[in-house]
Amino acid sequence: MSNLTIDPDVKPGEYVIKSLFAEFAVQAEKKIEVVMAEPLEKLLSRSLQRGEDLQFDQLISSMSSVAEHCLPSLLRTLFDWYRRQNGTEDESYEYRPRSSTKSKGDDQQRERDYLLERRDLAVDFIFCLVLIEVLKQIPVHPVPDPLVHEVLNLAFKHFKHKEGYSGTNTGNVHIIADLYAEVTGVLAQSKFQAVRKKFVTELKELRQKEQSPHVVQSIISLIMGMKFFRVKMYPVEDFEASFQFMQECAQYFLEVKDKDIKHALAGLFVEILIPVAAAVKNEVNVPCLKNFVEMLYQTTFELSSRKKHSLVF
Repeated sequence: MSNLTIDPDVKPGEYVIKSLFAEFAVQAEKKIEVVMAEPLEKLLSRSLQRGEDLQFDQLISSMSSVAEHCLPSLLRTLFDWYRRQNGTEDESYEYRPRSSTKSKGDDQQRERDYLLERRDLAVDFIFCLVLIEVLKQIPVHPVPDPLVHEVLNLAFKHFKHKEGYSGTNTGNVHIIADLYAEVTGVLAQSKFQAVRKKFVTELKELRQKEQSPHVVQSIISLIMGMKFFRVKMYPVEDFEASFQFMQECAQYFLEVKDKDIKHALAGLFVEILIPVAAAVKNEVNVPCLKNFVEMLYQTTFELSSRKKHSLVF
């Protein structure tokens, strides 16, 4: 990574972008090397979370500033880096847990697999940190729909429940899923309809399957992927669109029989509605909000009186 060179004859803007990304690649590789040298049991968030390395945080902030002027090309370059790190040349980004495929007797091989998987997850962690910042610039510099779908497809792959997976990296897998949920939340602020459509499509596919513990967990994982979605308070058209989506979720809440899915949806409603309640200063007389409350009030009131639901409601 440190052998990257920059042609000084390129245009000033292009030179800045290439220099910045070259520095990112070098610093990211150093951080990955540190993570690889740590005990497998140590969570990635201990080493890579925001605030741990102010210089790296500033580098990502600079990339976000540059994204105001060249977001599509920056995203493509970022995806190229991600593919190289994962050894893939296509856009499938299929997540393959390395450590669940070996026999229990092959301890050395399993430890190597855990280590390689840890590297993959560290790459995802760093990748998400950058996406979270640069995608905030979409209102300033729109990106083509194919790039939006590429981000969404990758994020939603990480919301899929991994049946039978267990290992040293289980905690890190959940951390990465949460980071991709944050990426999705940022994207929803400017590309809400694309995010909504992706979620509804994925949920519809799961609901059509025969119910099993795996399907239930898959639905819950998908719901948790929307935990960073936030209602846009203005303009009113965006507010209404947000609550139309909330009504769709409320309808599913009323229809679904599984207790754990109901609880996951209730948790999602709380995550989304608390910021709304904090922002509302006066009575909000918007039909879509009124309809949402009326849909849920009686049912949630009744459920809250039942012992098995009381901790949730």
